[in-house]
Amino acid sequence: KLIVGDHYHKKSRSQMSKDGFDINRSRVSDDTLAVFLSSPLDSDIESVPGIGPSSKEKLKAAGIETTIQLMGTFLTLKGIDMDQTQHCDAMWFYLQEIGVNTLRSGIVHCIAEKANVMVPGIYNSDN
Repeated sequence: KLIVGDHYHKKSRSQMSKDGFDINRSRVSDDTLAVFLSSPLDSDIESVPGIGPSSKEKLKAAGIETTIQLMGTFLTLKGIDMDQTQHCDAMWFYLQEIGVNTLRSGIVHCIAEKANVMVPGIYNSDN
């Protein structure tokens, strides 16, 4: 089980930008995102666009079994001096490290946007 924390906070911006989160790599349609954002938070982790059975198992092995836990992980990765790009990169790299190898940008995009609905200002895709 991985512990969410300083490992992701210590990567420099240049290290993260080589790969990392890119909203343009999200394959989640605007309609799918809109439905996810307008729906109540469902504890079923597969309710997050981009998470299917394989990703669900990888997340479970890392101790994340619900959408709420996934949201908590995203929020925990927000370092004090991180901007939103670094924050999303941290989540993207976390998912990569636990073996979620597909649709990472879409998953991060959806979770970040949902977090912004719940905690306005934490993420703004326009910046």
